[in-house]
Amino acid sequence: MKRIGIVASRIAKDDLLVYNGLVMLFSFLLSLLIFFIAAFSILAAIALVSYVTRGYMSMDAGRGFFRFALMGLSGVVAIINFVAVIVNIKLKR
Repeated sequence: MKRIGIVASRIAKDDLLVYNGLVMLFSFLLSLLIFFIAAFSILAAIALVSYVTRGYMSMDAGRGFFRFALMGLSGVVAIINFVAVIVNIKLKR
C-alpha cells in the first residue's frame, strides 16, 4: 500500500491535489485488478465443482454461492481500497 503513495508522489511532483487524485486512481485500479483476479478464480472453482458434481447438484446452488462469494469479495476489496487511500492521502504538505 505504501508503494501507491511512492508512485503518486513521483508523478505529482509537489502538487497535493494531483497526488491525492493519483492515490485514489491507483488504489481504485489496484482494487479492480484484485477483484477480477479473485472473481475469476472463484468462478473457475465453482465451474470445476459444478462439472464434477453435475448429476448430484442443481445449477441454482452454484449461482447462489457465486453471488454470495462475489458480495463477500467486493466487501473485502472495498475495505482494502479504503485502507490504502487512508494510509496514503495527505492533507498538508
